[in-house]
Formats: sequence, structure tokens, C-alpha cells
Amino acid sequence: MGMAASQARLLSITARLSDNEHSGQAVSYAKIRLADQTEQANREYLDALKATKLTVLTGFNGSEEIYTDISYALITGYNTVANGAQYVVTDKKGQVLVTKEVAKAFEAGNGDFNMFLANLGYSQSNITVKANDESATPAQKAYAYKAVHEAWDQYLTSVGLHIGEDEEHGLDFGYTSFSTGPYDGYPTYTYMGITKALNYEGANEEQRDFYDYAVALTESYYGASDSAKTLKNTSVPDNVGYVNYLKNLFHKMASNGYYTELKENETLKDNTWFENELRAGNLLLEQYSVVERKFKSTSIDSDQSIQDVTDERKIALAEQDYKNKLAKLEAKDNKYDLELKKLDTEHNALQTEYSVMKDLINKNIDNSYKSFSA
Repeated sequence: MGMAASQARLLSITARLSDNEHSGQAVSYAKIRLADQTEQANREYLDALKATKLTVLTGFNGSEEIYTDISYALITGYNTVANGAQYVVTDKKGQVLVTKEVAKAFEAGNGDFNMFLANLGYSQSNITVKANDESATPAQKAYAYKAVHEAWDQYLTSVGLHIGEDEEHGLDFGYTSFSTGPYDGYPTYTYMGITKALNYEGANEEQRDFYDYAVALTESYYGASDSAKTLKNTSVPDNVGYVNYLKNLFHKMASNGYYTELKENETLKDNTWFENELRAGNLLLEQYSVVERKFKSTSIDSDQSIQDVTDERKIALAEQDYKNKLAKLEAKDNKYDLELKKLDTEHNALQTEYSVMKDLINKNIDNSYKSFSA
């Protein structure tokens, strides 16, 4: 091989050696990054082993307590928590978080509890007959008539009103309806042949409750024959508790305000979102006190019906994810090892060829000097 050809070959080998070493360094750095990724996967898995979830006491199996993953529907539902307490969820300002259905019923009621109930399909009346119902027995009508009078007596006494000389059932109560709606119109009283509207004249929540109850009974008994016929009323025992549940919610919304989530399906129905918001303190819990007749603050840490427990499902998913990540990282590591081995073999071959070519060039140079000196 001539001098020029040998030098060209040597330069080519040198370039290839440089590329080989650069490739080797790149693969080595990639293996280092794999090690970092493996360490990160280890940390994530260890953190996942600490995963917990919020659960709510929902019942008993004998003496065994049954807990269910917390959700908005569960914690705010009627009779869904085993302690029988009623909860509301609020924001930091105290506004009650409600569903769009409840908000719509409240707004349509325009401050009227009976209309709020009716919009949700309920009535607080327990009267099942109408004054003009020919199929009702005299005893049934007498019972309903008396219930209406007693309800109005209770309200009138609470606000210090005594209309007429006879305070004991001295008035004829009735209901004047100007619409086909279940709670449109006015409750009335008749005294000395003159019929007048019975407007609310109270000043507190208890008086308002008495008035609303009397209105509900009056409308149910004296209202149009088809009025409120589809409403679930409190003559059914199971409905009594739910109506009281709605009453507590209504008063809370009226006194503290309320709001809804724009994307209800993506928030209130997303248990993960709801739990995260509770943990972050963006959502707060209040529990109704029967003794104090109002909602009082509670928390996920202090409420005895709420537990923070190990999330076995999340841990199992994290373990599977960890195994998958390790398998992929190990496969990449094996691939890099093969590449390094291939590069090392190539490097040794190039290094050998480089030495041979360098020796050959040196011999050619020596022979050239000898030729010139001869």
C-alpha cells in the first residue's frame, strides 16, 4: 500500500474510532439516565405504598363496620351515612354546593319552601283527601279539616295573631288558586262573611315553618282537585324524613347562599376530584345538629364517620405500573449493553487496524529516509 493510501486509511480509521467513542459515550449516558429513571420509579412506588383514601361509615354487617369510598352523593345524600346525620358541602365562603336539580328547584320556588318541595316532587302535607272529594268519608274530611285549623292555630299563636272572637277554630280557612300549578294561589280565611288572604307575618325560621306547613295542608285540602296529586307527601312515613332533610337544606341555602359546578359530571360525579378538593381544603363539610337545629362545621380529620384508610386498589395498580416500568427499563438496559458490547468489539478491531496502519506508515517513512541517504 502506498504512502498516500496508508495515510488516507489511517485518517479513516481515526474518524471511525472517534465516532465509535462518541457512540459509546452516548450509550453510557443513556444507561445513566436509565438508572435515574429506575430510581424515580422506585420512589414513586414507595410513595404509592402510602396511598390512602377517604371512606364513610355506611352500615354494619353484624358488629362489623362497613365503609364506602367517599363521594359527593354519598356524604350529602339522605340517610346514606350510618350515623343518620345530614351533611352539606360548602366552599370557603360557606356557600352550599348543590346539584343543578336542587338549584333549579330553589330558584323556581323563589323563596317559597312549599314550591321548592313541589319542584322536587314532594309536599309536606299529610292530607290525602280533598274537601270536594265525594269518595272521602266524613271522618276523613273531618280529620283533614281539623288538621288545617290546628296548623293555622299554631302559626297564628306563634306570631300573636287572633283573627275573630273565637280563637279555637273560629275561622273558615281556604285556598284560592289562580293557576294550575301545585302551589300557586293564596291561603285564605273567612270572618263574618269576608274572605281575605292569609299572608306571612312572622319574623323567624320557626314561624315561617309553621306558616309553610299550614299553607301546604290548606292547599292540599282546599286546592284544585288535581293539584299536588302527583306529589309524594308525608302521609307516607318514609317521606317524612326526606322532607325534613330538604327543609334543612332549603334553610341552609337561603341563609348562606349556594352554587353549582358548571361541569357537574366531571366534578361532583368524579370521586377523585371530590376527595382531592376536600383534602386541599377547597371544600368543607358541615353536619346538621338536631339539638341546635343548624349545621355545624366538621372535617375529614375529626368526623368519626369518616376514615382515611390504605387504598389497596391504588397500591395494586401502582405495583403493576411499577413492574411494567421496570420491565421496559430493563429491556432498554439490555439493549444498551448489547450496543456497548458491539461498539467495544468494533473499537478493538479499529484500534488493532489503527496500530497496524501506523506501523506500516512508520516503516514506509523509515524506508524513504534510507533511500534519500543512500
